[in-house]
Amino acid sequence: MAAPITNRRKSEGVPAPLTDNVPTKSSLPSDASPSNADVLRTLYSVMLKTRLLEEQVLALLREGRIPGVSVPILGGEATEVGVCIGLQPDDSFATTEPKLATHIVRNTPLKQVLAQLFNIEKEYLAAHPSNAAPSLKAVPQTATLAGQLNIATGLALASRQLEKSNVVVALADDGLAALGFWHEAASMAAQQRLPIVFIAENCAQTHTNGTGTVKSDEDLRDRAEAYGIPGITVDGNDIVAVWRVTQESIHRARSGAGPTLIECRTWRWHAEADGNSSGRNSKLLKTRMQHDPLHHMEHYMKKRNLWKQSWRDNLAAEYRVSLADALAFAQKLSHSR
Repeated sequence: MAAPITNRRKSEGVPAPLTDNVPTKSSLPSDASPSNADVLRTLYSVMLKTRLLEEQVLALLREGRIPGVSVPILGGEATEVGVCIGLQPDDSFATTEPKLATHIVRNTPLKQVLAQLFNIEKEYLAAHPSNAAPSLKAVPQTATLAGQLNIATGLALASRQLEKSNVVVALADDGLAALGFWHEAASMAAQQRLPIVFIAENCAQTHTNGTGTVKSDEDLRDRAEAYGIPGITVDGNDIVAVWRVTQESIHRARSGAGPTLIECRTWRWHAEADGNSSGRNSKLLKTRMQHDPLHHMEHYMKKRNLWKQSWRDNLAAEYRVSLADALAFAQKLSHSR
């Protein structure tokens, strides 16, 4: 399906050349065009920052420096970023597990993110009060998948009853498990034509032998037919595809046409798969590269003459400096308790 494009300028069809020091954003307007160079830079930069933040969190977890939290799973950045980056300030995003990508999209200060990971966010907020509204409303997590989907559907119902144009996007990490619990939410959403987009992440996860598990050949989008709503399957490692399909579904929901189910087929890896890089792991590393959403986006930008390695390196270096500063701040605040 083609994503809706509105108010597009003719000049946007010609990508601007990439320079080393172009500014990066963390969100996209609803009428953004996939042929716009700034849009592609934004998509890549938010994915890259998410990956760097995930790697930092994994390092802290391995060293036992932060309490046990949900372990980031590398390789899922295209889906996590693509489904929420196009939401508008009054929209809501519900997910069954906390997503580091939402911090990047919401422009959450890194010091606050690290303070949250060190379980000292209250102390940070007391010293750094802010009245600024976040650019993305995140629905607090619940104890169950069913609860999360039902709350998201309830928000969409409230929006419809209040005659607002707000949209809710609900992301379920494990599509196979989540769709077993979604009957109540899907039934109500379909019957009431609610402004909600269900995202099911159908993921092949790998371990140290390089083989995939939890992979399903079933098209989860077929589940949508039972409820009379559209079902779409998309490559979850292709952020441009994920973002465009999600934007089309959001536009459909906002216009009153009702919910959509999007299946994102992804390939991710767990922390325990990060052993040595030789011998038995060579196959794993090769497969990772083939499915890595960052590598995929780099190739996409190169084909459009929009890639410079120096731009990526500068962006990563700047963000690592910010991460180190935030980490030092959080550690100091933690020790002062």
